[in-house]
Amino acid sequence: IAAFGVRANTELARKAGITLGETRGIKTNMRMETNVKDVYAAGDCVECVNLITRRPTLCQLGTTAVRQAKVAGTNAAGGYAVFPGVLGSAVTKLFDTEIGVTGLTEFFAKKAGLETVTGTITSKTRPEYYPGGKGIRIKLVVEKESERIVGAEIIGGEEVTQRVNALSIAIQKHMTVRELAKADTAYAPPLNETWEPMVLAAQVALRRLR
Repeated sequence: IAAFGVRANTELARKAGITLGETRGIKTNMRMETNVKDVYAAGDCVECVNLITRRPTLCQLGTTAVRQAKVAGTNAAGGYAVFPGVLGSAVTKLFDTEIGVTGLTEFFAKKAGLETVTGTITSKTRPEYYPGGKGIRIKLVVEKESERIVGAEIIGGEEVTQRVNALSIAIQKHMTVRELAKADTAYAPPLNETWEPMVLAAQVALRRLR
């Protein structure tokens, strides 16, 4: 197993007098403007704010870069736009397996000083009696005091991205695990289980809060 990380190469920006943040990424305001007037920055070398911890972070993803670029371009052209921050929502595929994450993992939540509980389930993307269903495993990370969802990890054969996106929205809207456990979700045998797997994971986490 080989694991690789990336580090922002911001030496050119530093030499140009642009302020770097504590992550060594380029520091900007919410309009993506640097400390140098009318100079904007976006992309892998730019520091941004984690929406949960409110701490500076680097989020070197294409989705982050294009959102930042739209904000920077709007402001550079005389408009007004802000970039609120990131959750680090990401998906990938390894052969037939889809893997996704949004928000904080249990490890990083603990590192940020949050006391959490988790809810993990293994389910299928369709009912057992309907052909073609694939396995899916969901882990929710929930802050104990507020009961809000702060992270999710999903691995499965299909339909991972849509669930990562749904949970990303839930986290951004400060949804609690109690609210997710009562969510009204869609069902049809060719498309989903009777009990939505995200709801099942929320129910498991909720039991651990009691």
